[in-house]
Amino acid sequence: MHAVALKLPEFWQEHAAVWFAQAEAQFALRGITQEDTKYFYVVAALNSSTASRVLSLLQDPPEDDKYLALKQLLLETFELSEPERARKLLTLPGWGILNRRS
Repeated sequence: MHAVALKLPEFWQEHAAVWFAQAEAQFALRGITQEDTKYFYVVAALNSSTASRVLSLLQDPPEDDKYLALKQLLLETFELSEPERARKLLTLPGWGILNRRS
């Protein structure tokens, strides 16, 4: 098997789900299917701030499904839940009643 040249962009904390969609498109285009290979590409795309937030998994990754575990942790860490997203919108200047506390 020959090496596949791929350099993912640095991980986007603000748009983690979009980043994974693009990364997985790159994996598909290059025929990368091995979980370990995907895991190491994602680790290489983490900056120090992001890596420190998931350090426990990086230091002790699971035997199986490393990529899936890292993906889930990054999405849980950086994607807002629906209630968090709603609260953020309601606290934007000029939006909603949460701005009008007296």
